[in-house]
Amino acid sequence: MATICRAHANLNPRAQMGARTMSMDDYLASPWIADPFRVFDCCLMSDGACAVLVTDAERARDLRHRPVYLMAGGIGTGPANRGGMWGNFWHDHTECYARYMAERLYADAGVGPEDINLAQLYDCFTYSVIVQLEDFGFCAKGEGGPFCAEGRIAIGRELPVNTNGGLLSEAYIHGLNGVFELVEQLRGDAGARQVKNAEIGLATAGGASPNGSAVILRQ
Repeated sequence: MATICRAHANLNPRAQMGARTMSMDDYLASPWIADPFRVFDCCLMSDGACAVLVTDAERARDLRHRPVYLMAGGIGTGPANRGGMWGNFWHDHTECYARYMAERLYADAGVGPEDINLAQLYDCFTYSVIVQLEDFGFCAKGEGGPFCAEGRIAIGRELPVNTNGGLLSEAYIHGLNGVFELVEQLRGDAGARQVKNAEIGLATAGGASPNGSAVILRQ
């Protein structure tokens, strides 16, 4: 997961780590923070900002840039918090907020996980991507790790994830940079990291935390 995000960041002129490559040996040589997390499993510390303009479809047609359309958006949270950051998932640390909102989000958008061409998943830690892949239905429970390890989240593969480098390698801007990247991808403006046939995408904020949100956008 970390090495793929870094490879994507190397294609992104905005990325904080854009000029720094990372091999698997580099990853494995990085210091432990808390098992199973190494330094490169943890998001960056960043100064940065981004913005998107939201308006109605009729007005968007008159703007200079091609609009991207919101199909659905939602939030999710787990069972009652018993105190502490991770309290919502005290009963099962292998799930995240997506379990409680993915079905409704897809229904509101009229699509399923098989229709998503790329995903910008909140990656405060590598683990958060794994549980989101599972709970948004891109792979079965317990298969998120192998899904990443097999390279299926790389640009040009089955489900490109965090094509800007994500919070791990572009910048930690609390998820809005994922929405920004998704807009660029759906417009065809992502340059060297452009995903072919990018028509529908998912962007999230909130990884394995007690609550989170997500949007599905289309061309």
